[in-house]
Amino acid sequence: MTEKEPMGLLFDSIAYYTPEDIDKLTDNLTIEQSFYILAQAIEYAHKARLYDLRETELVSKSIRMVNTHLTKSEE
Repeated sequence: MTEKEPMGLLFDSIAYYTPEDIDKLTDNLTIEQSFYILAQAIEYAHKARLYDLRETELVSKSIRMVNTHLTKSEE
């Protein structure tokens, strides 16, 4: 059985197979998916050297703080 090739990758990590896949994701986005996508986008930008080391650390710390806040609010 052959695996279907994705049409493309969002942020070099999130595969989509049709343009409708992106629409479905956008229309039904959960908090968890939103956080994952933001983290992937930030990692992608870092790999593309859009941030320097200080900016990367600030973004990383911000993600950790938001993640901690989200985890505490779910309890």
